[in-house]
Amino acid sequence: MENTVEKADNIMNGVLLLILAISGNFIAETLGCKTQKLLTENMLAKHVVILFIIYVSLGFASESNPNPMILLRNSVSIWVLFLLFTKMSLKFNIFVFALVVLYHFINTYINYYSNKDKKKYKKEIDNYNKILNYLKYLIIGSLIVGFVLYFNKQRNDYSKNWSTFNFIFGVNKCKSLQ
Repeated sequence: MENTVEKADNIMNGVLLLILAISGNFIAETLGCKTQKLLTENMLAKHVVILFIIYVSLGFASESNPNPMILLRNSVSIWVLFLLFTKMSLKFNIFVFALVVLYHFINTYINYYSNKDKKKYKKEIDNYNKILNYLKYLIIGSLIVGFVLYFNKQRNDYSKNWSTFNFIFGVNKCKSLQ
């Protein structure tokens, strides 16, 4: 049975992380004026910050002392998947998000069974691993298809002022929000 204190710690850490993530949107004004201006107007700078946040988070989350180049490679991979995710239609976003949640849920079961009794639950673990493998390809395939479809739609809609750079890295204000 899981330690009650450890369980409470995990729940409280999750709540804290959620509060900090949501609150982070409101603290940009604490940065210097030039930094605020840079991060408000420069989409490339925003992506550099995102990449660094991913890199640092992976380093903190790692239980061992990871190779910095492997950490960087994994960070770039996550960042690319994030870019693909942000450049899809809402329907694809919802579909892929649901797949990622399902992937995480199944992976949690694998960890649970592995820590409980790996031999006893070998069949379940193997089945879940097969499902995760299929889900991984479905997620990546959906990201690519969703990205390509959205890219083509946006390029057709904005053909006169098209910028692949702006499509990939984003713009400061979406037309749909103006």
